[in-house]
Amino acid sequence: MELKLFSFIEDVLQALQDLKPRLEVISEEIEGFFEDLLAATDRGYININTRVKTQKSLKEKIIRNHYYQKYETKEALFENVPDIIGVRLECRFIEDETDIYKFLKKYFNEKNELYEGYFSHNSNQNIILKMCDKQPQEQKNGMKIFRIDGKYLSADGNVNFEIQIKSLVNIFWSEIEHKVIYKNYNYVIADRFYKDIMKSIKNSLTTIDQQLLLISNQFNETEEESYEAQEKHLEAVLSKFIYDIFAKKMKESIGVLVDFRKSCEAIVRYVFRDALGNNIDTYDKNLVVGFEKVRKINQDAIDFRESIKFEKQPVFKEHYESIIGNHIIEGINDEFQWNLFFRILFAIEPENNVGDFESFVSYYMETLYSRLSTTKLNANFTKEETKLITDTVMLQYADLFTQINSVELFYEPIRLQVIKHINGVIDTIYRNVLTYEQWEKEKDIYLDYLEIRLFMMFNLDVDSDKVLTFLDRIRATKSNIEVPKGMVKYIYSL
Repeated sequence: MELKLFSFIEDVLQALQDLKPRLEVISEEIEGFFEDLLAATDRGYININTRVKTQKSLKEKIIRNHYYQKYETKEALFENVPDIIGVRLECRFIEDETDIYKFLKKYFNEKNELYEGYFSHNSNQNIILKMCDKQPQEQKNGMKIFRIDGKYLSADGNVNFEIQIKSLVNIFWSEIEHKVIYKNYNYVIADRFYKDIMKSIKNSLTTIDQQLLLISNQFNETEEESYEAQEKHLEAVLSKFIYDIFAKKMKESIGVLVDFRKSCEAIVRYVFRDALGNNIDTYDKNLVVGFEKVRKINQDAIDFRESIKFEKQPVFKEHYESIIGNHIIEGINDEFQWNLFFRILFAIEPENNVGDFESFVSYYMETLYSRLSTTKLNANFTKEETKLITDTVMLQYADLFTQINSVELFYEPIRLQVIKHINGVIDTIYRNVLTYEQWEKEKDIYLDYLEIRLFMMFNLDVDSDKVLTFLDRIRATKSNIEVPKGMVKYIYSL
């Protein structure tokens, strides 16, 4: 005979399923209301998330909190469960949590006659908040949280919702703590030890929050140019988060740890490209999305011994993208540097390896192409000819990429040096080549020039015959090309 508990749970869960369409509508209305209310504030508010309680979550709560003993009917249970709808008001810093709570307390000032301790805002009498409780509240783990009970009043029945006000640091920490401690029902001998470690982590994150707040306050007092420095600091914080996650898994998986901090920095620039380098008005919201990506990394799925698989063969828009992309694919499961870089990237962007790979290669080449000083070529060539010349140079770079074969080409300092060298070649073309016909005859000079400069940059050997041919062609065409000083060692070896 089935326990009475489970028949009660089945009735409750079926009722929740029946109510779900209505709850979704109410959830959207509550979200829109608080978005409008908080949009004009300058108290660090950056985002709002709402969710309707899932059947699995409600089932766990009924059993964990013994609701089946407290309430005889499903109607009584729904009247008393405080978070059928959950609302999370997200802000930048821990200090901002208090400011947002004070703002709500100030504006929810109309006392509700039916529910003691509840207040409403004049713009929507259907949404009431219990503002009489002491805040922040203390959780079972001893940590503080701003948690406010709310009700949505309706002729079809009232719905309880709960507001939580959380900073980025507290969102990051509480999600980990929720899964590791609160909802981890495995028997752990060193349970006290893990809880102490989690408290230590929380203290460290609080320290980071205070440091970021100090930086933010400093930037708010200075000119807008300081935004770039703020961006760099936040990049460093995000890179460290990612590095710490993967360093631990690498040590567990292969028993050794290599330095891949530069790879993390390059990946942060790519993954957070919609937030970094953006204007201050949209930066905060985009950064929240970025933190969510890092938080959702599935650490259990990271195994450095497994090969990387693609769902299908990647397809690229440009031929030079294909050269670089196919080269990486050939070595991605043989060469550790490529495997490590894209294993991290795919873990942060976990949906589709093919799409993520295509997007990254396209992004990388676009960051080069967009910085090329090609406009000066328009003085000597038509737009079509300029594009043909530029594409030829980029094809040469793609071929050199495969020969250099280093993940360092993705790193910001190296990428900027590469752009400098390519632009140096383009400037030399502009000064020496006046017609497209001349370019067709002499282009090998400039393509070899790029090869020599990049190989010298990476301290790679340059073929002696190529150096000799290059110098002979310069003399034969009387081109005004500045021979790199470091080329002397190749000349002496002839």
